Amino acid sequence: MKKQSLVILMLFPLLASCSKTSELYVDYAYNSPNFMENYYTETKGIRDLEVASYVSKTMVPGLDYTSSNSLNGIRAEDNTEGYLWSSPMDLNKEFGRNNNLTKIDESFAYGYLSKLYDGRVRCEGKYQLSRVQLDKHGYATYFPKKLVNYKYFSFSLRGATDYENSSAHPSPLSGTVYVDINVTFYKHITNSSSYDVVNFFFSEVPIPCDSGGDTNLVTVYLANDYVENGTLERAYYEPRINDAVAMSMDFTLKTTREDLSDDAQEEKDHHFAVMLYEVLLPKSSWQ
Repeated sequence: MKKQSLVILMLFPLLASCSKTSELYVDYAYNSPNFMENYYTETKGIRDLEVASYVSKTMVPGLDYTSSNSLNGIRAEDNTEGYLWSSPMDLNKEFGRNNNLTKIDESFAYGYLSKLYDGRVRCEGKYQLSRVQLDKHGYATYFPKKLVNYKYFSFSLRGATDYENSSAHPSPLSGTVYVDINVTFYKHITNSSSYDVVNFFFSEVPIPCDSGGDTNLVTVYLANDYVENGTLERAYYEPRINDAVAMSMDFTLKTTREDLSDDAQEEKDHHFAVMLYEVLLPKSSWQ
């Protein structure tokens, strides 16, 4: 067997069948010992799309938006199986593994970003390879299908820096940092080259940083289920994200230091990254 073929076979279980797409990165791309070589910067030109309308919603802690290192933000009726936030010793009780997008639709199982849809919601052992490292510009991607039905979305993330962070030299950011986060959905308008854009802005979200593999779960409810005349109905909140064909995420680090930058291109002694582990749209359907 040729050496190149062997490399691809070794990566097959790691990158979720990426060999079927142009997004196959050989030689363990974005998993270098050099922190600065791991930033994922693909945007697919999505942020340059022609926008017909723009709706922005600022999220504050309350009914619709929660930020937690557990499943406290998931409504009881959406976790009737009693899944745990993360339980690698008992995968049958792990929330991410049972609610990931790959399980909902197998078209999400391909490409480098399939690691955001595979249910690995934190860093534990080999799961450290499942995160996507982002600078302030984040990432943007098309979905493999159009979003038809949904109830809520969640994403898990943590912060990291290239400080040494050893017992002799602990990171000055070890603990909790705060980030402003933008999550944007792009809805294609039928028979048009334009898109409707729905943006969610999260102010000063607390996330763990330089403190192991713990992650925070950000959850946003976009609909509510109820029973009427014996039939289960769904009431959607505004703004709606049905017909979304793409999404993007970017952030700003609010916890600042003069020697640290959240921009990978800025010349500073040290750099910060968001480690994004999972993007979840449970109770969703696609076509």
